[in-house]
Amino acid sequence: MDIRSEFGQRVQELRTRSGMTQEMLAYRAGLDRTYISGVERGERLILL
Repeated sequence: MDIRSEFGQRVQELRTRSGMTQEMLAYRAGLDRTYISGVERGERLILL
């Protein structure tokens, strides 16, 4: 498993544990829901 997949799984785990939808997380982060979805699937990496 690569870093993108591991990171995405962790984001999804924390998001669902917090009771947030992808839309809610995207709104709070100032990102698009499809971007959050891509991060969770390991297709995109959040740049800091």
